[in-house]
Parts: sequence; C-alpha cells; structure tokens
Amino acid sequence: MTEIIFSFDTEDFTSSRAADGILYEAKLFHEEGVKGCFCVVGLLAKHLKEWGRTDVIEALSHHEIGTHTYGHTLHPMINEYTDIDSFESAQEELIRQESLGVEYIKDALEVDKVWAACPPGNQKSYVAMYGYHKMGIPIYADTFCDTAEGTGAYYCNIFHANYTFGIEWFLRDATEDDIKKALDELAKRERAVIYTHPNMIIKSDFWDAVNYHKENLVPFGEWIEPEDLPEEITQRVLDNMRVLIRLIKNDPRFKITTYSELAKSLENDGERIIKKSDIPAIYASLKDSFFPLQEPNSFSLCDIMLACRDFLLGKDTHKCEDVFGFLAKPYEINKKITVSAQDIINACPQIKDGFFLPEKIFVNGKAIGPADWLFGALEVLLGAESVDILPKAQLPSLDCMPEVRDSAFKGTWQHSDTFEDKYLSDRLRYQSWTMRFRACSRKIHA
Repeated sequence: MTEIIFSFDTEDFTSSRAADGILYEAKLFHEEGVKGCFCVVGLLAKHLKEWGRTDVIEALSHHEIGTHTYGHTLHPMINEYTDIDSFESAQEELIRQESLGVEYIKDALEVDKVWAACPPGNQKSYVAMYGYHKMGIPIYADTFCDTAEGTGAYYCNIFHANYTFGIEWFLRDATEDDIKKALDELAKRERAVIYTHPNMIIKSDFWDAVNYHKENLVPFGEWIEPEDLPEEITQRVLDNMRVLIRLIKNDPRFKITTYSELAKSLENDGERIIKKSDIPAIYASLKDSFFPLQEPNSFSLCDIMLACRDFLLGKDTHKCEDVFGFLAKPYEINKKITVSAQDIINACPQIKDGFFLPEKIFVNGKAIGPADWLFGALEVLLGAESVDILPKAQLPSLDCMPEVRDSAFKGTWQHSDTFEDKYLSDRLRYQSWTMRFRACSRKIHA
C-alpha cells in the first residue's frame, strides 16, 4: 500500500489576494475529510495576521503545519548565507532566522508544533538539515535525500521525504482518466508526496519570479503582484482536486497519511543499539557493499564507526545518537599501509561524539582515510593483530540519490549571480556517512 501525503507550499507573503488560494484549498480538503500539511513561510504567517485574514487562519486550523522557511526567496536565501567555511557560524544564523519564522507561524496560526521543514526550490543546505533537526522538526520535505521509490531516508540526522507529484498545472487540463493514470504511477511507490502551491490557483505567475529573481528586485513591502488567473481556471483546478482526493480515498492501493503520522511511526522504531556480537555480520555486509545497513537494524556508516571505537575501548554495546559526516573530502591513501592492532586502537580518541568525523586519521604517524580505519577496526575486533590497508573509496555510493551525487547549486533556481556554491554541494555529499534507511523499509542497495 502506498502512503499518500498532501503537502502545500504556502508561501506568497506579498499578496493578501493570493492567500485566497490557501483558503479555498484548506476548506476543500477539510470538506473531504483529509488533513494536509501546509508548509507556511514565516513572513506569510506574520502577514496573514497583519492582513486580518482570520478566515485563512481558521481554515488552516484543520490541518497540520510545517515551515517553508522564514523568507523563502528573500535574499540572502538559505543556500546563500550558509555557503561559508564555518559550519558553526552558518548554523547559528540558520537557527536564528528559522526560529523566528517558526515563532511567527506558531503565533499567527496558534499551533504548538511544526511537523516538517520544506525549504523552497533547491535550497538543500546540509546546514539546514542539521539545523532543523536541532530545532526539533522531525521531517525534511521536498528533498534530494530520498530514494527514487520514495522509501525515505535519514540524512544529517533528519528524516527526508521527497516531493513526488506537483498538481496545480496538471489539474488545469486533466481529465479523470488522466488523474487515474497518474495514480497508477504513484501506486508503484512506497510513499508519494503530492504537492501544490495555493497561490498558483489564483495568480498567473510566481510572486518571487517578479520580486526576488536572483536579487531583491523591489523594496520590502512595495511588491509587484502577478495578474489573477481567470476564475474558470481556478474553479477547474479545485474541481479536479476534489476528484483526485475522492479517487485516492476510494482506492485500496492508497493510504492517506500526514507528516505527523510519519514522524510518530519513526518514533516507534525505538532505540538503535549495536552490539559487539554484531561485528561479524556488519563486517561481512560492508565488505560486500560499503553502504548503510538495514539489518540487524538501521545503521549509518557513522554509527558503525563510533560503535567500533567504543568496542575497541572496552564497551560491549553502542547506543546510536546524532552523527555528523565530514567537512572536507576524506583522505585517500595511494599505496598499501600495514598497521598494528594497537595502532588502530590508539587512534580511537580522534573519533569524537557530537563532532564531524575527521577526514584523515593518524595511526602511528601515518595518515589514513576514515573508511581505512573503519575496516581496520572491524578486522581488529575480529582478532587481527595487524591490518593491511589498501587504497579504496572513502565514501559510499550515492547512486540511489542521484541528485545528491550530482548536486551543483551555482547558477540554478533563484540563486544570486554572486553565489559560488563553494562548500554546499560537496559537503552535502560528504554527509553520506550519516545516510541510513529504516529497517522496516524495502531493501535499499547502493
């Protein structure tokens, strides 16, 4: 059965008229008995209150709420201000801005919890992923870090669920047969997130295309509004939206759910404990494929590395907690190195809880890569007195996440012309050691 989540990019803070789209869609879904997640821009929430749009706020009260960032395309955007060397400085600014956005959302919409973070466009900063998790937001939506089948994945400590099917343009001209064909495709997935932008059933163009394309084109508050769509297009989309909802509700292949229900199911997965007795199976699995484990539980490469450190220092179990990847490309040796078991053990203090992993580990004065140390540690735990380390790849395959593998943000979407992408794309890939998949999901392979 395919889980269906309805997600709404609720974003236009420049137009009270565009907010009618929120009102129409929130009321329609409530009439059909379906709860969606309206991911709201913080500045929009603030303006809904200032505009006196109590009708929109009341309509949203029947749905769950997420954040669509503090200011969406207001420059500098998330990618722009987090593309700096200092992770700590970038995250401090991220949490400052995004906490203010969440504060606006909670105040205006009178909610206690935001269930998902959904940065717009391709604002896929590793800093934001870590930051939203730190803020207590359980789901990262509209993401690169999900599999093609929609199984979901943990990346940078937060669970990711990708957008699947955008409907506002599709529903303008779709027939019922078109909708049924689209549902046949969605039924092949484990999870599908159906998304829409409420402003786009009212307006002929995106608000940020005319106000924030690559730069702040107008002074704040002096915004340009795109023309309204003809009323018949708005009504056609709403009518087809109702058809879509009813077809899904009556189709046994689907189960309508929400981000909040997904988050609660993640909590039910329980603690993740690695035992020293798991080492033989872990070693065999990693030798076969250097990739996160789903058996005996969901373990990232970071989890396994930290567990090996604990076992080498005398512990029998390791409780998996938050993990962090690399801030620089992991070091690769170019020739065989032989080290002793004690050399591997002596290097353990270089691997610390709550910090990014070292991209280079020193054993008896020799530099090796993190994967080199990990395999050496596994062999020592299996009884080896010395280890031959051969040149190997230090990062796992990202073929199951091709957009992460190939990410290159510079010159894309609404990024300013001065945005360099000096760190973000590479560091997103360097967090692959934090990647893991739920043990109960269908099997994921490199």
